[in-house]
Amino acid sequence: MSFMKLLIVVALCAVALFCAVGSFAAEVRGAWITSWDKGFYTPQEIDDTIAAAKKAGLNALFIEVRKFADSYYDSKIEPRGPEVPAGFDPLAYTIEKAHPEGMQVYAWVVVYRAWAGSNKKPPTDPNHILNKHPEWILKDVDGKDWPGDGMFLDPGVPEARDYIVSVFEDIVKRYKIDGLQYDYVRYPGPKWGYSDTALKRYYAETGATTKPEPNDPKWLQWRRDQVTSLVKICHDKIKAMTPNVAITGSTICYGPCNADFNKTSPYVETCQDWYGWMKSGYMDVNIPMNYKPETSDWMKKSFREWTDASSRWQGKGMVFQGIDGNNQSVENMLKQIEYVRAAGQAGWVLFSFNESAHRDKEAAELGAALAPAPKLPVNMADGLNTQASREAFDRGIKQAENKKYAEATIELKKAVELDPGYSEAFYRLGRCYLKMNKNENAREAFKKALEVNPCHEGANKELDMLNSKK
Repeated sequence: MSFMKLLIVVALCAVALFCAVGSFAAEVRGAWITSWDKGFYTPQEIDDTIAAAKKAGLNALFIEVRKFADSYYDSKIEPRGPEVPAGFDPLAYTIEKAHPEGMQVYAWVVVYRAWAGSNKKPPTDPNHILNKHPEWILKDVDGKDWPGDGMFLDPGVPEARDYIVSVFEDIVKRYKIDGLQYDYVRYPGPKWGYSDTALKRYYAETGATTKPEPNDPKWLQWRRDQVTSLVKICHDKIKAMTPNVAITGSTICYGPCNADFNKTSPYVETCQDWYGWMKSGYMDVNIPMNYKPETSDWMKKSFREWTDASSRWQGKGMVFQGIDGNNQSVENMLKQIEYVRAAGQAGWVLFSFNESAHRDKEAAELGAALAPAPKLPVNMADGLNTQASREAFDRGIKQAENKKYAEATIELKKAVELDPGYSEAFYRLGRCYLKMNKNENAREAFKKALEVNPCHEGANKELDMLNSKK
């Protein structure tokens, strides 16, 4: 299939998908913005990133606001990221600029990894958590403290867990984010977890008296439980504060995709039981890091196997598939997007979308295929309440059925205030205005319905009829 034919196919699929799912279930088209490279250090970089995302047909940005137990936002708890100008808050500015575009903002937080670097030396800042609490540092079975990808806090240390949770609570309390996204919410491998505190707790809780082997099933399950404990506590605290903030995680999906999740790499090697979290409702969205470009048969096969498996293992939540945006052509990205859509998943996220020499060209190619992105409801941390919105909608419909149109409009207005992405409520509001002979009010309501769902047949039809009467 030629690239132009593929563009046409994907564009038609996009329209069909959007028309099928409606507004409050619109496809999430995301991209990760790392704090390793330019893309959101300054106001100009953020403006450029949002413009490129809009050109590409994206509607969600996953911003890395915590990389090494530091902050790319205004934190009073952790040291500031060194690249950020004094007095500037990248997260607040991104939210301010992205939300008016119908673009969601997720705070991407690295959970356990707290430091990395080529020289394998700890941070020099005395206020860094690794220097304030060296007893929290993760150790391997031989007492070493540096896995291949940096220094970690030990999931088996309750004080470290509570500290991490407090950082995330602070972000959710103070920012109008649409979601919190975990990264590195796992052990680096089966040989890790041997800090003195973790071992003492393990001995006390299990009755063991000797250091367990890395692959001891009981020891693996104990460590799995430590990670799950943090995920559950975060869920409970965040949902108590702001129930509509989405809790998401970028999760491991490497190695063979066994039919039994309990035999896969995330479960066995890194103690990351993401299927269990999805079944328990501790995460709303799973984002498998399925970075397997279409450059070899085995990677194509693996991408599709893990995509299908993550659908089977989505539990009570949904899946946004992580797609490699760095090591393959736009044509191949679109093939994977098409596969994810065919699998019925809620969206996808590209890794990554930082400033680069080729970003504008790729954004233009993506945008040509994807068409303008459906706008997503935003400001979720500021009180979006879909359940209350549905209840108000139901009350409005009952009033309308009883021909109490003025009362119905009051309830339907409440519904769209609580959920600005509720296209059907806008449509029904317009219908009530028509019954009251308030044609201009009806026209505005139908326009709002079409802003969030251009495929709403009823709103299109009513607006055409109103326009024909001019």
